[in-house]
Amino acid sequence: MSEPDGQPAADRSPREPRGDAPIDCRVVVLTHYLPPYIARVHYHAAPRVRDLKILLSIDQEPNRQFGNTWDGLDVRVQKSVMLRRPWKHRAGFQDELYVHFPYDTIGQLRRANPDIVLSYELGFRSLASALYCRLYRKRLALCVCVSEHTERGRGPARHLLRRCLLRAADAVTFNGPSCRRYLERFGVPASKLFHLPYSVSDLVRYRGRVERGADANHRLVYIGQLNERKGVLPMVEAISGYCRSRPDRTIELDLIGSGHLEQALRELDLPSNLRLSLQGYIANDQLGDVLGRYGVLIFPTLADEWGLVVNEALQAGMPVLGSEYAQACTTLIQEGENGWLYRPDAPRQLHQKLDAMLATPHSRMLQMRQAAQKSVASITPENVADQLAEMYRFLST
Repeated sequence: MSEPDGQPAADRSPREPRGDAPIDCRVVVLTHYLPPYIARVHYHAAPRVRDLKILLSIDQEPNRQFGNTWDGLDVRVQKSVMLRRPWKHRAGFQDELYVHFPYDTIGQLRRANPDIVLSYELGFRSLASALYCRLYRKRLALCVCVSEHTERGRGPARHLLRRCLLRAADAVTFNGPSCRRYLERFGVPASKLFHLPYSVSDLVRYRGRVERGADANHRLVYIGQLNERKGVLPMVEAISGYCRSRPDRTIELDLIGSGHLEQALRELDLPSNLRLSLQGYIANDQLGDVLGRYGVLIFPTLADEWGLVVNEALQAGMPVLGSEYAQACTTLIQEGENGWLYRPDAPRQLHQKLDAMLATPHSRMLQMRQAAQKSVASITPENVADQLAEMYRFLST
């Protein structure tokens, strides 16, 4: 959280007691890999139960560069097969997915003998977890991270599997309002639903001031992969069209990230009043310093079940010009208060929002920065771990 003047409050010691005795249960968490923002939630949740172990399908997927995020956690990598398959979405893009089959799941769970199993996603690992819990009369929780938009066009076989898994679960987490609506359509009762939002890692969160100079107010930055799903190329083309139609205005746009569209972006014919710079990949622990250089985050994704960079930007006091196809944007952004929403497949909407952004005076931009940081001040790994502990307590009764 932050103090009223925008300065971050002193960090809570990671293992500082929370006042309650640990819940008398053993927990095993199963997920594909462990990004730092998820690792920190489980790090803070671990002291609140008798024992917590994490089983991973892979140490890290090929398109990730997080490094070791396991410090302080009991983590094991399973025996698993990983397949690559294309994801063709109705929004018109194609992306590559990694599908994991951790085939020693039941054996690993038998050795750990947990009271509670928390399995991420609604695929093979959750099916194996559900079978284990059914055979050995254990409690099953499913962590679901989807949005209604990302799940458009899923086939009947996938829907059948998800319906069976959700019926077998004793508790189900959801990452945002759209995810909750999706789960309710499968008949998951409110009594089983627990909110588990994404939060910025407490190790890398922004620690500077929210104020920026007037010259930084309208300096745009995109942070993420340079691929079709993220909508980067259509975004740059739309901004180019905007600059050509308004030659008296200049826009600075930096792209931070890597991906196969990098060369195509470098070869674009851009107007002289669009200053585009490709910065390449930055390490996660450098993000806080980088965010202080920019005024507004632009997030043009065509489909994201969340979009953590939106949290990171807001926490750094940056208004967000964000896609309606990202649940983070539709959940966290209040139009004209801490950012602007637009449809990335409607270029004229982006033009209108750029007009609104560029017309925002410096004094109003400062108010928006303060509102941005305030809007995510309570979404910390410590607080999310509290919510996770509440679910464990529910499952232990």
